[in-house]
Amino acid sequence: MPPPDDPSAPPTPAPEPQSPPPAQYVTTPQSAAPTSYAGAPPRPGMVTAAGVVMIIFGALLSLLGVFALIGGAFISGSCSSLDSQFPGMGGVTAGAVGGVIIVFALIFLALGILDILAGANVFGGRGWARITGIVLAAIFAVISLLGIGGSSQNGGIIVTLLIIAGNVFIIWALATTGSWFGARAAAR
Repeated sequence: MPPPDDPSAPPTPAPEPQSPPPAQYVTTPQSAAPTSYAGAPPRPGMVTAAGVVMIIFGALLSLLGVFALIGGAFISGSCSSLDSQFPGMGGVTAGAVGGVIIVFALIFLALGILDILAGANVFGGRGWARITGIVLAAIFAVISLLGIGGSSQNGGIIVTLLIIAGNVFIIWALATTGSWFGARAAAR
């Protein structure tokens, strides 16, 4: 090899360009479910928490509806048999009360099931579930707020405040993550 300062030496060939390093892939544990499609950001934790709270509140409301339905049917049935045994006892009025309880029980049951469905679809980034969750949480928060004065015994006010706080959280979480729902809709 000639000395480096020798002008008569042939030029040294340029080194061959190197290929870029191989792309590195991040692997997730086998148990982790995919939370995003190509181009969609991963699901925010607030959306997950809001969906879980919606499912829990929907299940509790559905349970309340089932119990009220059973109670309304019991009241209607027992009052009509009382009226036949003791005329003039007001069985018609008590039967009507039982009917009203049944109607409200069916409404609670339907709203609870809708809340469960919306909560489950929030996980998938469905826009209709986001809007439904916000509307139902607002309705439930207002109804709970109206009932706060009547629940002052046996810690009922604490439960009412927890329900209000949970619904306010659902509204906040779903209202502030609209960009993620939009990105999910665009990725489909």
